[in-house]
Amino acid sequence: MEFQVNVAFKEEYSKLVALFTHRYGYDKIELIEDAIQETFYKAVKLWPHNPPQNPKGWLRTVTRNQLIDKFREKKHVSLEHFEVAGFAQDDNWDDPQEIRDNHLKMIFACCHPKLKSTDQLLLSLKFLCGFGSRQIARALLKSEAAVEKAISRARVKFKSIVVDLQIPQVDQLGTRLDNVLRVIYLQFTEGYKVSEGEHLINRALCMDAIRLAELLTTYPQLNTGKLNALLALMYFQASRLNARVDPQGNLITLDGQDRSKWNIAFILQGSNYLGKALADEKLSHFHIEAAIASVHGTSVSYEETNWQAIINWYDLGLSSGANKHYQLYRLIAFRQIHSPQDTLKEVNAEQLPENQFTYVFLGDLNKDLGEVIQARDYYNQAIDFARNQAEKEFIQDKISSLQD
Repeated sequence: MEFQVNVAFKEEYSKLVALFTHRYGYDKIELIEDAIQETFYKAVKLWPHNPPQNPKGWLRTVTRNQLIDKFREKKHVSLEHFEVAGFAQDDNWDDPQEIRDNHLKMIFACCHPKLKSTDQLLLSLKFLCGFGSRQIARALLKSEAAVEKAISRARVKFKSIVVDLQIPQVDQLGTRLDNVLRVIYLQFTEGYKVSEGEHLINRALCMDAIRLAELLTTYPQLNTGKLNALLALMYFQASRLNARVDPQGNLITLDGQDRSKWNIAFILQGSNYLGKALADEKLSHFHIEAAIASVHGTSVSYEETNWQAIINWYDLGLSSGANKHYQLYRLIAFRQIHSPQDTLKEVNAEQLPENQFTYVFLGDLNKDLGEVIQARDYYNQAIDFARNQAEKEFIQDKISSLQD
């Protein structure tokens, strides 16, 4: 049941923040955060012994009661205010359109133009994705202590700047939409590969990110090529969710996946959105990555993948500026159609990101070259970076497969 509380936290935290902030105002965000945290603390203690029949309703009711207590203590509002605001005991909070609209408004609140872009991203990850300081630090490649201080400063600015919010018009978008799309994709990627814990995938987070992005398309001023490219990318990636882990929860890499388990409807939807995205002459990194995902999604088998097309797309992405992750993924594709020796000649460690994916790639490459000791060293470094248990076990299996 503890895992179910963790799942509920990832799925419901941002919705609770959006719901109660929309009802009571952005200036009360800290009290709302505290109430939600206390609610989940109670869930951890109570659910294993007395699981609720309606977990979502339980979370909203308990959070409401926590807020009543906090507002009374702070003398912010009276009980009558709760009733006027629609929080009577028989209140129905299950309107999906209201939930999505509140969530979307909260995203744009976090991306308010008077906030610095770094503050926008920090607040979005905190309020909307429910990320802890360590997760944010990993996502942004910063120290945990620095992130905690930055979040504290950003929260103060948020309370003083954000009063109310509507979906912005096209002339007000600027970089706000870019940050909104980035936040949505960060939520998707956290669901696609959970950064910490025992389980690799949180499907609900992925699908909620897709639903939010599709909600954006209903606003003409937001329905851009970049948004359609993001939707294409997420649908292509989501099409593989059923094939990414085995029944025991072990990671299955692309070359070992059963493609009959891929979701054809999602692949077709991704192709539809990619077609709309490519009508926009300005290509973004979402366009590049969606096009690459399309090559994978439409390949009959791993062996018949058009690796040269993938390399060409990464080259196009790299032509607009250095990107260490593109450098790594290009090398992974290059290795599929070139010898280990030729691949090694392409490797420049300084150009690669320092993470578990780089060290797994270098371990695999050295294994192919027969350099067992070096391969084991790289795999061990990869484990040091990995935080997800399924990922650690996947790397440990690689170490175990090495023959001295």
